[in-house]
Formats: sequence, structure tokens, C-alpha cells
Amino acid sequence: MKVCKKSHKKYHFIWIFALSVIFYLPQNTSSVYAKCTKENDCFSCHSSQELRNVHKDCQYLNQGCLSFHTVPKNLGVSSPDSSCDCKGEKGSGGNRKGQQGACEGGKGCGSEGISPEIQMGHEDWEKLQRGVCETIEKCLVGRKFLETYGPLGVGSQCVPIDTFGIPSWATVDMLGESDNAIHSLKREIAHIPLIYKDFWLFWRDIEASRKCETPLDISAAIGAAVAAAAREDDLVFNGLPDMNVAGLLNVNGRNIVKLSDWSVIGNGFQDVVSAVEKLRSTGFFPPYVLVVSPRLYALLHKVYERTGKLEIDAVKEMVKGGVYQSPVLKKDVALVIAAGRQNADVAVGGNFKVEYCGPENLNHRFRVVGSSVLRIKCPQAICTLE
Repeated sequence: MKVCKKSHKKYHFIWIFALSVIFYLPQNTSSVYAKCTKENDCFSCHSSQELRNVHKDCQYLNQGCLSFHTVPKNLGVSSPDSSCDCKGEKGSGGNRKGQQGACEGGKGCGSEGISPEIQMGHEDWEKLQRGVCETIEKCLVGRKFLETYGPLGVGSQCVPIDTFGIPSWATVDMLGESDNAIHSLKREIAHIPLIYKDFWLFWRDIEASRKCETPLDISAAIGAAVAAAAREDDLVFNGLPDMNVAGLLNVNGRNIVKLSDWSVIGNGFQDVVSAVEKLRSTGFFPPYVLVVSPRLYALLHKVYERTGKLEIDAVKEMVKGGVYQSPVLKKDVALVIAAGRQNADVAVGGNFKVEYCGPENLNHRFRVVGSSVLRIKCPQAICTLE
């Protein structure tokens, strides 16, 4: 009888151990669960729906990690230092910086700098950054023909501007004793201003995107990107008098040619030829770039005399560097410039990107922000038609 009781206790212990293995082993063997246990919070890596999809074979009420972890106090994006390294999962943490042209976008597990108050999956954050970046690249006009210097860093607040004289011929002699070196005639220090535009994303929209998997509407972000790009172009062409920064259209020392009536076929081409001749005789070689107001750009799209070609095609063959239009040129004015960083460039402090400002009434304020300043090194390389 005693032997039976001991045997019963032994098998009872084995039975309890077997049940424990059945309940706990599926969760611990899951790769997703193993990654989340370090943070003790599956919500930082997965939505509820994703957890149930991943742990559909779990034997504990089919809940997976949800049955083992408590709901965190702040259901926010995990911090960049989080050890959760889930790839491709919605809401994962981390950051990867990528720079293309005028934009710096964040991509990866979540978003660096996002506070715990906002819960945004990395897919939505990547969509936001990518949409703003593509819009900035599309809308900027000045950087399409002006080379950039930098980026110097978002903390850079000043940059030197050297002014050079009119180009001169190289020297030819036998001993190389001539002193005809290119040197700066004047050096000034220019401040690099911030260019930014804020926008809001509403808490309910972010929650709907996260929980109901509806697309996040980033229209406000795109509008902010358009405004920021237009403001930089305004600084490039019109300058900033409050900071004593000149633009391409009003810098002292530029060449000026009278603008004729471009509604008459051939006048636009002849004006561009006059500007090119002016620059070429001064010593500036092609390629040249033409920038016009939207109205003048439209007037160039007429058949040029009896050639069967549009007038703008003849203009493009003349300048070689391209023809652009910009809405920041309000009145009828045209600009011809000899391209090259030796004549002008854009000093970039920080490329445009989206930053999180903070919450207010449960909603969230973001900012499209960058910093840059125009550096005109040789005003004689510019000719305005006005």
C-alpha cells in the first residue's frame, strides 16, 4: 500500500511537470517571444493582432505573449536603446538615417527622438519621412542647379563667404614666376537660419492607423514640406534683408539686361542671347542656367517662327544648363547664371527632416525643419532680365 502511495505521488509530480512544459514551452521557443522578453513588453514590438498571428499555435488560450506580460503604462514607440530588434514588425524601435539630396529621412525600427507619449509604428514613421523627403526633392528649384556645401550639422550657425573677382586667363611662361593666383577679395561670415514649418497629426488618426490598420493621412506633412521648400527657394532668389543676406535677383554687382515683351515670338530667345553674351564677354564660360517666373515660362512655349520648334527648345540649346521656373519669382523677371560652385552655392547646416515637437491635448505637433544659406561668391556671374 505504501509503495502504491509513493508511486502515485511520483507520477503526480511528473504529470504536473509535463503540464508546465506543455503550457510554457511554446512561448519560450518562439523567436518573437525570445526577443520581447528582454523588454518584458511585447507591445513595444507587436500589435495585438500581430501577436495572435505569430502565436496562433500557442496552447495558452491562443494569446501568446499577451498572457505573460502586463500592459505598460506608456504604450509608446520603444526607445532607440531598446533591445527589441524585431525587423519588419509594426512599431519596432531603432533608427537608420539616410540622406538623399536636400532631405534626411529616418528609417528603421521606430523613430529616434519620438517620446513615449506618441505611439507610432515604424511603417507610419517611415511613410511620413519618405513622403516629406520626396516632396522636398521635387519642389526645391535652387538646389537643382546650385551645388551644396555640407551638410555642416544642425548645430552649425555660421559659415564663411568668400568673394572672388572676374575670372582671368591662366598664365603661360617658361619658369612659372608669374603671380596671378586666384584669391579671395573679401571674406564675410553669414548666419545659417532655420527653415521650418509645423504640422499636426491627431491622436485619433494615429490610433486608427495602429489598431485598425487604416492608412495614416500625411497630407499635413506634405503641405509643410511644400512650404519649407518654397521658403528656401525664396531665400535663394530674393534673399533675407533682415539678416543682410542677398539673393540671386538682388545681389549688388550683378549684370542687368532690360526685359522685353515675351508675348512677342522671339523676344524671349533674344533676351536670353543678350544675357549669355554679357556673361561670356565678362569671362564666364557655359553651362548657363535660366530661371524664369511661371508666366514667362509659359510664354516660351510657342512655335518659334517657321522652324516648327518651340521657343523654349532654342533657349535650352543656348544656355546648355537647363531652364527652370519657380513660383517665388512673383513678377516678370528672368535670371541667367553661370553654373558652378566657384560662382555660387548653398551652404547646408542640416538637411530637411521631420522632428517631433511634442503633445498637446492628446494631439501631436511635428516640424519639417532644415537650415541653409546662399553663398554668392562672384556676383558678376549673374545676369537678371528685368
